[in-house]
Amino acid sequence: MTGLALLASNAAASLVADAARPTRGVTMKAATGQVDLGPDDGDGFAPIRFGGGPAPDGSTVEFRRDGATWDWSATRGLRMHLQNAMAWPVTVRLALLDRHGGRLDATIGLPPGGPLTLTLPLEATRPKRWGMGSGPPVPWQQAGAPVAVALDVQGRIDRSAVAAIRIGIPTDGAPQTLRVGKLFLAPNDADDERAAYAGIVDAHGQYHRGQWPGKFQGATSTGERSSGPSSAGDAAGFASDLARRDEALARALTDLGPAQATDPWGGLTGFGQGSTAAIAVAGGRAGFFRTARWRQADGRERHLLLSPAGNPFFSLGVNAVQLANSQTFTEGREFMFTWLPGQNDPLGRFIARQDSRDTLPASAGAQRDRGFASGATYDFYQANLFRRDGDSFAGRWLHRTRTRLRDWGFNTLGSWSDEKVTRPPGLAAAAAGTHPRAAPPADRQLPYTWTVHIGGDFARLSDGHDWWAGIPDPFDPRFAAALDATLGPAARLRREDRALIGYFVDNELGWGNGAADDPRARYALAYAALAMDGRRAESHAKRAFVALLRERHQQRIDRLNAAWGSGFRDWATLEGPLTEAELPVGNRETVRADLSALLTAHADRYFSLVASTLRRHDPNHLYLGARFASRTPESLAACARHCDVVSFNLYLPTIQVGFEAEAFARLNKPAMLTEFHFGSSDRGPFWSGVMPVAREADRGPAYRRMLDSVLDNPAFVGAHWFQYLDQAVTGRWLDGENGHLGLVSITDAPWHDFVVSVTETHRAVADRLQRELGLR
Repeated sequence: MTGLALLASNAAASLVADAARPTRGVTMKAATGQVDLGPDDGDGFAPIRFGGGPAPDGSTVEFRRDGATWDWSATRGLRMHLQNAMAWPVTVRLALLDRHGGRLDATIGLPPGGPLTLTLPLEATRPKRWGMGSGPPVPWQQAGAPVAVALDVQGRIDRSAVAAIRIGIPTDGAPQTLRVGKLFLAPNDADDERAAYAGIVDAHGQYHRGQWPGKFQGATSTGERSSGPSSAGDAAGFASDLARRDEALARALTDLGPAQATDPWGGLTGFGQGSTAAIAVAGGRAGFFRTARWRQADGRERHLLLSPAGNPFFSLGVNAVQLANSQTFTEGREFMFTWLPGQNDPLGRFIARQDSRDTLPASAGAQRDRGFASGATYDFYQANLFRRDGDSFAGRWLHRTRTRLRDWGFNTLGSWSDEKVTRPPGLAAAAAGTHPRAAPPADRQLPYTWTVHIGGDFARLSDGHDWWAGIPDPFDPRFAAALDATLGPAARLRREDRALIGYFVDNELGWGNGAADDPRARYALAYAALAMDGRRAESHAKRAFVALLRERHQQRIDRLNAAWGSGFRDWATLEGPLTEAELPVGNRETVRADLSALLTAHADRYFSLVASTLRRHDPNHLYLGARFASRTPESLAACARHCDVVSFNLYLPTIQVGFEAEAFARLNKPAMLTEFHFGSSDRGPFWSGVMPVAREADRGPAYRRMLDSVLDNPAFVGAHWFQYLDQAVTGRWLDGENGHLGLVSITDAPWHDFVVSVTETHRAVADRLQRELGLR
């Protein structure tokens, strides 16, 4: 049966409307913007031309039932026959309206090609409901015909009283044509949304429906449903395939020529042998990584790191170099996998159980509205490593990964990397408390950074988002105790380790949005504290803020009232919980000055406590900050006062756009780009990351542009890519992220062209720095 015949047969029993042959009792007309309704093309479709002029809601065509509504309470989805008549992808907007004013909306990209069946689910949904950040590509082939499902649907309607159906295209000035056929209800027992996720992962953890260069095509990648020993499949063929890829990559890297010489730590050698730069040490201890500033003869300055050998060091790092953190939830989602091992299967050793709520609170933004956050998991990455190397896979992975990163020009293991990768064997086996000073790293060892999370039973403040958790209240005495309890053991293990560059403490805390026009976002933490009840024992920040306001206004409530335009009777009233009407209006300059002072007090207290505690436990290593994502000028300035390096997670095309370079330069502090990436959705995992590019081929050039921009900014002393490995197709266990962000795939195959481009970029970075420093 042909695709068109399948489309026609699907619609027979439950027709709602027909664009090509108007249905009795149903009206089709233009609803918004400019719409030209074409006649029946003769094959069951009518061409509809959208656009050609501005329209706030785009151009849409609407179907209504004359004098009545539809009752769809017994079905899950509205299906429709559509075809993109353009030679390029088209964005289609779908909407359902009920008689009460309720609305359901979805947007979907429709590629060029033949007609297909598109389903609009009749309730709000998104991929996160299914446990992953992004859903699979649509359309796909089902029973010989192309089908698609809107996977991100927002709003709510009364399904028993549907008043209108809208199909449209956002207006962008260029008319575009859709061919629209029948609109009909899915059978009552059909679950088209579930079908969109069925069988999307093969036995090797790859996206099953897609094909791309580098995908393993062995027998088990077809996903037979076996539960016996044969499920380990063609292990020899798999290992041979990976070996061929490694050999091809090695030849390509050899063609690039030799890499620049470095000291054992990755520092650039040759300083002092004809160098025209003068280097002044700024922070840190001799024999460990330090910060420095160099000045050229022409007066130009740059911040630098120095290796333990005293040579200039630019940190080129990779985050999340991990063997054992790629689990994805399978329990309740077994239908998504074409094959999973049984408990007695050789690969059953990679079945486990996880509960993400043990790491992230249910209130965290990363957890909100998420399904499948706990239960049985499977680790496809480790299973593939076992297929390749057998029982010795962990040790072989460690050796291979360290060798790869060095060959690719990386000199740093960034955040979230496994301790076995970062720690030399001598230190790992040493007794706690004291260590002999670590020797220079062996051939396969890399310098590293270490991230410490401060957890404990202390108060927190909210910036209104709390993606990971609320930000610590450093005025709570329990926070200082938690710092001591956490940093002490971490530092005891590492304080003599010369391979350690320094510590990050905490990650992506919610400081508020310093670029926001809305005062409630700009001064979010100040507003959160002011709304607290300072009479409660846990409201430490509120009491500290009131004390600061009393000091700023000379203990006179009338002076504060004049500044805020408020009418507080006394300071005790201010210390109580403030209602929405009592909170200060942030568009007054005098109010902004007070709110800014409160943010400064909070950030200064936080960073000073962390810095003093860390240095008491480990005076040898650098304090690298808290890895800013959101930030304010107050938090940046406080970090610069107390940290050796200010770290930023910046998901931007380059740091020349979107980063406050001029303001930061005035702080005269070194900076490190500690997370960035560029992802695409054409290699398996569905998410393109925070900074998407169109194709795999675009990732390498994007990496080069970012590194060039980092070097153009003299404050930056390094850049760390996120991350080493692609994320699981069905989402990582922690929060469901499922991005193609890696240097290697889930099968442990390097992305050949990207790695070659990254290696070339690293050599260009070293060459540029050597020339600027006069080392060559």
